[in-house]
Amino acid sequence: MSDAARWHDVKARARRIDPSSWDDAERAARRRHLREQMLASIAAAQPAGDRADDPPRPDLT
Repeated sequence: MSDAARWHDVKARARRIDPSSWDDAERAARRRHLREQMLASIAAAQPAGDRADDPPRPDLT
């Protein structure tokens, strides 16, 4: 087995080391912005017709 750490443990340790920076409003806003960018790039990469906001396609059977 590897010596990999669980993300939950890493996050808890980071918060213990410096709790003020983890929940800082500027940092939270940056995370929110990056999350929006990531989701937009995922949506843009989906083929046409597979996105949730695309109109339904007629059956081609």
